[in-house]
Amino acid sequence: MPTATFDMLGTFFSLESLRPRLSALGVPAPTLELWFAESLRDFFALSHAGGYAPIREVLEAALPRTLALVGRGDVAPAHTAQVLEGLKELEPAEGAHEACELLSRAGWKLIALTNGGEASTRALLTRAGLLDRFSAVLSTDSVRTTKPHPTVYAVARERAEGEPWMVAAHAWDLQGAKRAGMRTAWVSRKEQRWLDVFPEPEVRAPDLATVARELLGTARQG
Repeated sequence: MPTATFDMLGTFFSLESLRPRLSALGVPAPTLELWFAESLRDFFALSHAGGYAPIREVLEAALPRTLALVGRGDVAPAHTAQVLEGLKELEPAEGAHEACELLSRAGWKLIALTNGGEASTRALLTRAGLLDRFSAVLSTDSVRTTKPHPTVYAVARERAEGEPWMVAAHAWDLQGAKRAGMRTAWVSRKEQRWLDVFPEPEVRAPDLATVARELLGTARQG
């Protein structure tokens, strides 16, 4: 049977629980998106230049800068630490449990492939009661290179069985997976519009459960 490889941060686990922690600091709601977008940019840039730092460290380094950009450069380190603690309490995105149930019942192999840490991802999956659904939890930390570099997807493909799929809510992630030889499924609710400069995904759906149903339908057709 095929393998579904899931991105974790922002796809399988929602970042929304961080928003109230940031709002408590008196910043506008879009600060969450600004913080993560700039952190990812710097995470990628560091890797592209031949360096590497775990994404947790990049997020921690970037948060004071983001707060300063939105007019709250006076926030004490103890308060930024409370925001970062929220990374340990991310909740599964809509449809995550159902997607795991549908695919596992149909015999699909499930893999987690994350720019986050392996231990932290295992902790989130354990907290959600879903760790046993995944045959592997793979982190970019192991190769010290970020997605969407081909090396990262090669690690997942080595562990896959049957046809390898990548499931993500980020177009930048899926275009990397597609170029690395994986089929792709886009969870569209967050980004809403696909960038025309990226190769098209095979599946588009608003949530993880619908993606799972589409994957099962594609497998039956094949």
